[in-house]
Amino acid sequence: MRPRDASPARSAQNESDDSFQSLAENVPVQIWTALPDGRLDYVTRATAAHFGVSVEHLLNEGWQTVVHPEDLPLAIERWTYSLQTGEPCEIEFRLRRGDGKYAYHLARAIPQRNATGQIVRWFGTNTDIEAQREEQRRICTILEEVAQQARESEAAMVALRNARDDAERRIAELQAELRTRK
Repeated sequence: MRPRDASPARSAQNESDDSFQSLAENVPVQIWTALPDGRLDYVTRATAAHFGVSVEHLLNEGWQTVVHPEDLPLAIERWTYSLQTGEPCEIEFRLRRGDGKYAYHLARAIPQRNATGQIVRWFGTNTDIEAQREEQRRICTILEEVAQQARESEAAMVALRNARDDAERRIAELQAELRTRK
């Protein structure tokens, strides 16, 4: 007689669970799920490791413990709105990494609904976008420098035009003086 958990259906389910777990732990984003009220009920080990905390910490203490204090009010407001309306949530905010530094992340969550339309779970991801934010800051700095150089060049051109106009005016005056002397 075959053990109960060794049935083909159970074996396929275990294989599916293992595949999901492997996928969730290895994709380059942080994966989590939450109950309809917003409390986390699943976080990958990789997600917890990214923040330098345990899975248990995130499940028990919540995600708010790793959000930058300045970003927390907006994050709570947006998440609360999504929980109340059932609309997907998307927000950029700073999260504390395991090294203690804050980095910008893009968080997204969508609801899973049952046949009657009730939310039964939220699926979410966090993507570390600090490198993209840094690149945007670098590009903005370069654009500001170029704009400043353009303003300085324009000012120099105006000064040169004014100097040329003054020189032409003075030449015309001197030529007129010369004609009157003859």
